[in-house]
Amino acid sequence: DKFLGDGVLATFGTPEPGKADAANALRCAQRIFDLVDEWNTRRIDAGFPAVRLSIGVHYGPVVVGDVGTERRLEFAVIGDTVNVASRLEESTRTIGSRMVVSNDLVDAAIRDTPEVADGLLVGLSPHKNLELRGRDQTINVWTYGRVE
Repeated sequence: DKFLGDGVLATFGTPEPGKADAANALRCAQRIFDLVDEWNTRRIDAGFPAVRLSIGVHYGPVVVGDVGTERRLEFAVIGDTVNVASRLEESTRTIGSRMVVSNDLVDAAIRDTPEVADGLLVGLSPHKNLELRGRDQTINVWTYGRVE
């Protein structure tokens, strides 16, 4: 959806939600790690440093649409779900994980695509609840991979 400096905001189920949105988001994040790991192997072999990647994934309602004026109009995705995903990505640095996924996303993926649920959870580990900046309540999360 959007490039944010050295980050990317990606959405699944916009503009029309589907049954596999949560599973697709999780599969996409895992595949990104596979591809970056392959790329890093080639980078290291060529004498370049590895690229560090971190991802936060959350599931929930958002507000989508065109925002702005006639002079500058852009498609936007806003809401608490977007903020939580960003905070989950931030938390990867403090807990030493490559990816932090909300339990809301895991629950939705299992509920909506039970036929692939086992494969989706490969590499994910439950983690203690996290406190996120700007939120009163903790959030249940899963982690994927350790930062080396």
